[in-house]
Amino acid sequence: MKSTRNHNFQYITFRLARNLMGVDILDIREIVHCIRVTKVHRAPWFVMGLMNLRGQILTILDIGALLGMERPGRNSGSHVIVFKHTNVGFAVDQIGDVFDIETERIEAIPVNFAPRIQQYTDTIINLPDGVMMILNAEKIISCIRTETRPSEEAL
Repeated sequence: MKSTRNHNFQYITFRLARNLMGVDILDIREIVHCIRVTKVHRAPWFVMGLMNLRGQILTILDIGALLGMERPGRNSGSHVIVFKHTNVGFAVDQIGDVFDIETERIEAIPVNFAPRIQQYTDTIINLPDGVMMILNAEKIISCIRTETRPSEEAL
């Protein structure tokens, strides 16, 4: 007998340049306050620097720069979301809640979104208060090996 239950996904939400964004909770190892990040000379343009987290060195990405968004400076609400199975995290302006989303609410990225956003997001979720963009963890992690400085038209 087939189940008639809908499959749900859980996303941790966060704010980035006033945009509501999310990432699959299964891709996240932990979330920590954005403590001291050490800049690295000649690092790629989207790398904020390195952070020592309990003796483990993490590469911290500036996801706002990667997506071509304006980024305000870090504030007391800034956090780092650390991906599972990597030493990579990314800084966000503010952590939100965990949303349980039904499959029917998940939609494709509109073609009129900026190319850099389309490159690193998979879907959007239409919410009563707006739209949440869902980032693809694998694509973000792989940018460390493949990303080059964006051309002007990509921004």
